Amino acid sequence: MPLHTFDDRALPNGSRTDVAIIGAGPTGLAAAALLADYGVRVTVLEKHPSTGDEPRAISITDESLRILQQLGVLEGASSEMLLDTGARYFGRKGQLIAEVKPASSRLGHPGKSQFDQPDLEARLAAAVAARTNARLRFKHEVTSIADGPEGVTLTVTGPQGASSFSARWVIACDGGRSFARGALGIGLEGSTQVEKWVVVDLRNVPGEPERFAEFHCNGRRPVVVVPGAGGRRRYEFMLLPGDDEAEILSHESIARLVAPFHPISLGDVRRAAVYVAHQRVAARYRSGHVLLAGDAAHLMPPFAGQGLNAGLRDAANLAWKVAAVVSGGGTDALLDTYEAERLPHARDTVRLSHRIGQVVMSTSPTVNLLRDTTVNAVGIVPSWKRWLTGMKFLKQPHFRAGCVVPADAALPPAARELVGRSLSQPQVRLRSGVDVGLDEVIGNSWALLSPADHGALGVIALPEGSDNRQQAVETLVSDRTGAFAAAVGAHILVRPDRYVAAVFTDTASAVTLTHLAKYCSGPARLLTARAGV
Repeated sequence: MPLHTFDDRALPNGSRTDVAIIGAGPTGLAAAALLADYGVRVTVLEKHPSTGDEPRAISITDESLRILQQLGVLEGASSEMLLDTGARYFGRKGQLIAEVKPASSRLGHPGKSQFDQPDLEARLAAAVAARTNARLRFKHEVTSIADGPEGVTLTVTGPQGASSFSARWVIACDGGRSFARGALGIGLEGSTQVEKWVVVDLRNVPGEPERFAEFHCNGRRPVVVVPGAGGRRRYEFMLLPGDDEAEILSHESIARLVAPFHPISLGDVRRAAVYVAHQRVAARYRSGHVLLAGDAAHLMPPFAGQGLNAGLRDAANLAWKVAAVVSGGGTDALLDTYEAERLPHARDTVRLSHRIGQVVMSTSPTVNLLRDTTVNAVGIVPSWKRWLTGMKFLKQPHFRAGCVVPADAALPPAARELVGRSLSQPQVRLRSGVDVGLDEVIGNSWALLSPADHGALGVIALPEGSDNRQQAVETLVSDRTGAFAAAVGAHILVRPDRYVAAVFTDTASAVTLTHLAKYCSGPARLLTARAGV
């Protein structure tokens, strides 16, 4: 999809919005579209003239695809994706030591796929521009941030010069070199790796790609190869002592590095750059009325392919909470749960990405021998092998603090474990006989699922939008997968971001509502509406 510049008209001096988003990368654009769908007035400010043209992130997870499904852009974007991919790791002698692929996803989409960031950004920008309560302004750079009791005043420099712009809330999605993070005095915790890499993105690669990335952990010059759709492919080569950065980016050097895999011509190179990976997380995600998301909040090594996915999780987690506060249905404490829920998982993912990098990058013969031997030994024990080959080392978010209610100990363990996790999205059958994904039934607001015997599932959902005080909608469906069988006889309370806030029985309804009332009014409105259904 072509890059988009959209509207670069100057914002009127002194204009105001509910939420301003700094940065029109995938995280900022996704947050903007979600907020608009919740009924919030949102303005995106981007200093560059258009969406990005560099294929930076390339791996996307099932949860991110689910968010794109919610935004209505997945169908078009998936045409430029290589869906359902895995990874192969090769040892010091070039031998295959592990083939890994995510286990079957609960969320209705492949666990791992490859995508094209310029295409996705353009589609997200088009989605934002199509929403009537969203404004997208390119060539608008935020140069100062002043937080006050009622909101934030921004100085924005655009094509017509500087102007003042106010917002009740600001979400800073302005990347790893975040101006907002620096202006707020929020530090980064972590380190930068010593090793540098050259990344080469190609087009016009012939043949049908295998659906596996390759990690060549050869101990001499480690190489990562990632396939893509439409003839796209990425190569990453670790720089060695004595390599000249400028020289290695020449076409001759790039052609020599890629030659063991296939020949290339000059026009095949989309991008070639030297990069160094960071493993850093912001000390805090909130300062007054300003919240950090995406790379402004965390910088991840690329080896686990989780950077963009963490940003989209941030957007989904934060958007509904900000929308609730804007509409008067959420408290300040609700916004504090954003950091409580997202920061621990970001730290875990940064650590995991760093560890995978250490496995890939090692040039020590002793370490590489130990690695190959250990991986082979893991394959002997069935449970360890399933853990490795099913990529279960990629921890999924599980909120134990935040806007969640600990489940009653009397419930079955499998039912208690639903709390704080992303809700499964099985295919369910409507009374009409049509099969749809569960998300199409529960909508984008609070929902209550009531599993019964033989796969029967009652769904009560609030209407979408921030002012959803209308009568709740009840739908009866059939779930033949048994995804919620452990909770038969109980109720599953689902947040707008499709995470489970609570699992409870009728006798625990009052306790559940009391716990959540300090955060938002959505659950109480849903259960009140349920009584009238």
